Amino acid sequence: MLKVETEKRVWPVRPGKNVLSMHPVIGGDAFYWDRGVWDWDLFCAIQKASAVILPQTVEKELYRLCTKICPNVFPNYDLRFQWEGKMGDTLAFWAYGVKHPHTLVFPKVETLLGEHPDMNHRVPELPPYPFVLKGAHGGEGKQVWLVENGEDLDAKLQILLQLELHGSSGFVIQEYIPLLERDLRVVVIGNQIVSYWRRAQSFLHNVARGGEIDAESDKELQAVGRENVRRFCRRSGINLAAFDLVFPPGEGEPVFLEINYTFGRTGLGGSEKFYTLLGNAVDQWLQEIP
Repeated sequence: MLKVETEKRVWPVRPGKNVLSMHPVIGGDAFYWDRGVWDWDLFCAIQKASAVILPQTVEKELYRLCTKICPNVFPNYDLRFQWEGKMGDTLAFWAYGVKHPHTLVFPKVETLLGEHPDMNHRVPELPPYPFVLKGAHGGEGKQVWLVENGEDLDAKLQILLQLELHGSSGFVIQEYIPLLERDLRVVVIGNQIVSYWRRAQSFLHNVARGGEIDAESDKELQAVGRENVRRFCRRSGINLAAFDLVFPPGEGEPVFLEINYTFGRTGLGGSEKFYTLLGNAVDQWLQEIP
């Protein structure tokens, strides 16, 4: 059920724009909880709105409905729902020609386990051990493994088989880039771009896995990383996401690892800082609507 916005939200939008918000923090002229019942009233509200604001956790079907019948939707998740998950990241990197690790995409575990001569399929040659194995979905380092040997690979494939049984299929295998003690997180929020290093002695650099934040080191490399992400976003339309990049030893250009459409906020200064940046981004985006 649609309701007129009555409660004060953290970041109100300019009145009179006929903005429909489904975001729990960013205000609008009217509000609808995206996890509520989708009914005809919601359809009509989207159809009448000049702009729609969605949360990062929006379902693909609702996003598609909004973009079908409203000309202005924030954030732009066209690429997210065109190519989803870790497999989708690889397809996007191929399509836009950005530098990334050598990657093989496997739609099913059987793609790796068996020969299918009738389909002209042979088990592909894998990168040398160790290599990186990523499940189709997951965040904060989940479903990401450094595979050291064949026994290790077999164990991880059993996990992926169980995920397939629960409807989550596919994985990627990437070459491992050694001697990396950090990666660069680049966060895009509208026209604002923030970057910081994540340092760790282990394979995973995620803050949720113990990685340390360093926003001060190597400002020049950070600027190079931000510019590469900015160019990618101009071409792809992405305006709310976090990118993970690395600079291999001795190289001055980044390698793209992942795109994260939901991401931690610690490196940005916490949720309050994130919502301030998001509110600024939405306000600027609304001002650009004719």
